[in-house]
Amino acid sequence: MALSLFTRRPAVPPDTTTWIPAGTTVVQRYRGAAGERDGAIVLVYSADGDQGSASFAAACLGCTYRVTRNRHDSAWLSENQAADFANTHAASCRALDRGIPAPPSDDQAVKIVRDRLYGLRPYGTTSPEYVFLRAFHADRVALQRPAGFINEMMLQLTKSEPDFLTAQPHSSGHGLQFLVQPHPLKD
Repeated sequence: MALSLFTRRPAVPPDTTTWIPAGTTVVQRYRGAAGERDGAIVLVYSADGDQGSASFAAACLGCTYRVTRNRHDSAWLSENQAADFANTHAASCRALDRGIPAPPSDDQAVKIVRDRLYGLRPYGTTSPEYVFLRAFHADRVALQRPAGFINEMMLQLTKSEPDFLTAQPHSSGHGLQFLVQPHPLKD
């Protein structure tokens, strides 16, 4: 048996206690309690934004829990608010640590972006809705893509579906603002 100086080590899968989804900055982690076993990790994170002020989200890696806004006044979360939500969820969630979610294929990622935009589409009005990157905060753990990917997908949608999403020059003169068009009014 020949020995090699360049023996490869087996790839070590990333650990949920240190994993950071692409396009996010994880600022805190909480571990749930699931009996004698380790519960799921709940992340508190911020993501690439386009509005100047940071907003935060919390997401559980064991269940489907995601929160991006305060339930009482629909305001975006501060770091302390997101941490409070994450800590409360970690204390009550009984999900086990499922590991790091597999990154979606590009087709699946496009569907996540499109589904979020469709959810923002206004009803019963003729006014479009401005789309900001923080609208995708809840999707960042599943999406695992940076802001550039989201912007590129939205730009492609403006070309392929202009009745769904449009773009206009940003009022600051830098970049584009995206607007999701309202559902067509029924006669």
